This record gives sequence, C-alpha cells and structure tokens, in this order.
Amino acid sequence: MNKFSFGTALIVDDDRANRFILKKLLEQYNYRIVEASNGQEAIDQYHKEKPNIIFMDVIMPIMDGYDATILIKAAAGSNFVPVIFLTVMSDEKSITKCIEVGGDDFMVKPYDPFLLNTKIQAMHRITTLNQKIQGMYHMINREQEIAETFLVNAIRGQNVESAFLKTSIRPANIFSGDMVLSAYSPSRDLFVLIGDFTGHGLSAALGALPVSDVFRAMTKKGFGAGDILLALNRKLNKLLPTGIFFGVQLIVVSHSLEFATVYNAGMPDVLIVDGKTNKIKHTLKSRGLPLGVIAHIDPKEIGEQVAISGNSKILMFSDGLTEARNTEDEAFGEDRLAYGIAEAAEHNLFEHIFCLLDSFCGDMVQADDVTLVEISCVPGILPLFDASTPKKLSKAKGEWDFSFKFHGERLLETDPIPILVGYIMELEGIKSERQSIYTILTELYVNALDHGVLGLCSGLKSDSNGFTQYLTDRESKLLSLKTGFVQFDLSCRQGDGFRDITIRIEDSGAGFDYKNYRPPKSNESALSGRGLVLVNAFCQSLTYEGSGNIASAVFRSKTV
Repeated sequence: MNKFSFGTALIVDDDRANRFILKKLLEQYNYRIVEASNGQEAIDQYHKEKPNIIFMDVIMPIMDGYDATILIKAAAGSNFVPVIFLTVMSDEKSITKCIEVGGDDFMVKPYDPFLLNTKIQAMHRITTLNQKIQGMYHMINREQEIAETFLVNAIRGQNVESAFLKTSIRPANIFSGDMVLSAYSPSRDLFVLIGDFTGHGLSAALGALPVSDVFRAMTKKGFGAGDILLALNRKLNKLLPTGIFFGVQLIVVSHSLEFATVYNAGMPDVLIVDGKTNKIKHTLKSRGLPLGVIAHIDPKEIGEQVAISGNSKILMFSDGLTEARNTEDEAFGEDRLAYGIAEAAEHNLFEHIFCLLDSFCGDMVQADDVTLVEISCVPGILPLFDASTPKKLSKAKGEWDFSFKFHGERLLETDPIPILVGYIMELEGIKSERQSIYTILTELYVNALDHGVLGLCSGLKSDSNGFTQYLTDRESKLLSLKTGFVQFDLSCRQGDGFRDITIRIEDSGAGFDYKNYRPPKSNESALSGRGLVLVNAFCQSLTYEGSGNIASAVFRSKTV
C-alpha cells in the first residue's frame, strides 16, 4: 500500500461497474477519485477539479473520449495532464487514434493491477519531470524579460525622440538581432544607425552592447561616421565568433539639411524618397562587407554623399522586411515595397508600409527580425541650439597655446575637429559649451578645406542640382589631394571675469575678398554661407587676415 497520494484521479466511463472496479484499484494509491459518465461531464470535471491523471473511456454518449481529450489537452496548455485511454479494442487503428488525439497511454479492459501500477508510476515520473521543465522555462522567461528590459534601456533608451524620426523593431524572438541607434553630434548632425547581426535571439542581441557603447561615445565627442565604422569593425572583428557578423547602415543628416552621408555595409538598399510625391529619388546599395568579417575596412569605399531637399524622407530597413513571407511562401520583396511607397499618402509612409506588410503576411509566423526607420529631412528633425547663458567657470591656472598643421593626404585621412575639441575640453573643463566650440571649429575648418585647399566655388550650392555637383567635385578633389594645408593655432587667455579661447585657422588657398564679403542673414534661404552666421553668433569676434585665407574667432566664457 502506498503511503502517499498522487493527487486527484478522474475516471470517465459510461459504465458504472467499470468505474467502480477502477476506483477500487486506484484507492490503494490514495488518489482522490472524481467520476464522469461521458465526455462533456469529463470536461466539466476537469475545469472544476483539476485532476492529476485522467482515465478515459472511448465510446460514450453525448461526447466520446476522443473529442473530450482534444478539448482537455487544449485547456491544459503547457501543463502535462496524462490521459490513459480505457478500451476493449486493441487493434492498431484504435490505438493510433488514441495517441493522435492527445492520449498518453492506453489500457485494455479488463484491468491488470500490475500493468495499472506501472502506468501510474510512469505517468507520475513524466508529470514530475514536466513540472521541473516548466519551472525552468518560467525562470528562463523571467531572466530573458529582465535582460530584454536592460538591453532596451541601455541601447534604445538614449535614442533621439522626434516625431520626424520614426523607428520600429519587430523581433522574431524575445531578443532581436536588429538594432537602431540615433544621436546628435556636437555640430547638430543627426546620426542614425541600423544594424543586423547574423541570426536573432540572445546570441545576436549581445553584440548590440559594444556597438551602442562605441556609437554613443564617439558621436558625443564629434567623431565622423567613417571613424565610428572603423572603431566598430575593429571591436567586432575581435569579439564576434566565426560566422557571426554585423550588417550596418549608418546615415548622417547634415545640420544644414543640404546633404546626407550614407554608409551601407551588407544591408538592403537605403532609399531617398521625395516627401510629397513619394517618388524614389536615390537608391543607395551596399558598398562593402558587413562589419566584423575582415580586420580592416576603408570607410571611404563604403560611404557616399547625396543631396537632399527639405521634404526628403530617408528609408532604412533590414532584410527581415523584404524577405518576410506569406502563407503561399512568397517573399514581400523590393517590388512590393516600392509599390507601397508610391501609393502611400504624403504623411503616412511609415504606417502604410507596415499595413501593407501585415496584410501580405497574414497569420504567417515571423521568421526574422523586421526593422524600419523613416527620417524626415525637415528642420524639426534637428535639435535647437542651446541658447542658455553659459555657466560661470572657475578661473583656471595659467594660459596655453598649441598648434596643429595638417598637410595633403592627412586632410583626407584625419578629421581634426574631435581631436582639437577633446584637447580644449580637457584643458578647460567647459563640457557644457562643447557644442558651441565644436560648431565654430567645424564651420571654419570646412570653409578652409572646401574653399581654400580644394578651391570649390560656393556658388555651386545655389540650388539642389548645383549642390549635387558640389558634392561630386568635393569627393573627386579630396581623393586626388596631394598638397595644401590647414593650420590651427589655438590659445587661451585670462581676463577680468572672462576667459577667451582664440581659434585661428589658416589654409593654403588663395583667400577671398573678405572686405567686401557680406554673409547672408540668418533668415535667408541661401544654401551657402550660413555657417559663418552661426560662428558670428557664438563668438566675441570673427576677423579675417592675409588674403582672406586666415580666419580668427574668439570664444568668450565668464569666470568667477
């Protein structure tokens, strides 16, 4: 006699005598017995009593054992409730059907006590094992939920929030192998990155943490997209195991909204769409391998610049979108996406694409992560300048001067602005004014490089078509650059209640007639010259020397 109970047993049989015999046999296992005379009563008793094991007759009135078992198993879900069929039939067809509808075992009448004991013991072991598995499953789910919350907060929580930047990631699993990062540089350029690690799930999502750290740290310091990609590739090449890599699209929308720089490595096309007509104006294809595959990449070979207008929209997406399949095993595809873009309403492009995708896929289970990003290239996408009064700074000990001079090809290979800003930040500790100093240096350097060293004519930027030619000429001249220089002379001087940082930039160009130069007003719509308006707004003074190839700006901070 067993001294412990296996719980509650439900006996389902329309014959009272059969129920009585089985009841007596089961009482030696200390089961609490409940009974039912047909399939419908069995379902009712299951919901009421939650039995630990069910003995189910096959042929019964109202509802037979087959249909009752199907409904009980569906109600039990992931909980294992063993059903042992009771039958006088031992042919293969009858036994096969018992198993097909969800039965776990069967017994042929009349009952053999020894056989009954072995089946009860076996079902009890399976139930115990199932309970352990369910416990582990719930624990894993809980840990995954915690990890997902952490990843979302660490990676996406710092992204740009704007009605003009729409993003969505639909993971195929709890964790996504896709990621979206966005941030503003100190010069107010908008950086947007979408990436796709091989596969999906936790193993793919773990790579998102180092990518996020590098992206955020370098954009905050003002590094260019090429430098960011180089750093990401170096890190991922060391960290990722063989066979895992990272497809990436990195878009930089210039703070002037004149152009976007696009880097596409191992990802689907980036689309530039006219915001009013929904016509696809540019299709920017992948120009390099995914990151992490090889140790060294050349960002210049991956990136390209494209002129944008005030109503342009930039669409970025992972291959999970175009490769999504319907119940007929057809792919959503690039043609269907292009059709959806063309027929979308002017302000409903993002939502329309997803409506079209959902209608196409129907009830099909999602096989891969789906990511879509829409960037509206309008003034509202950019942050406002911080116009607050600069904080008063403690008076630093001593003054300083330093110079940098970049020659020829070094101007192509190196972005000096993050280096110089970093020095100033370390020396003066004026982190709250990083954006102002970064903007001054950037605008003066771009003028020195483009119009001085490269000799580009700003008049080309009079319209969008001319600006496209300007970008083409700039890239061509940069790639063939062998001579010329840009020199930075920076100094800090203390005054009574203020501190002046002087930024002097000299280039090897012919200069310009600065005495008769009139910069455009801040409210004018010209595509050139607006940077100097900002420099004047931030600086105590802006002057020119020599033939116009030397600009000197003084940035003043108050001290206590």
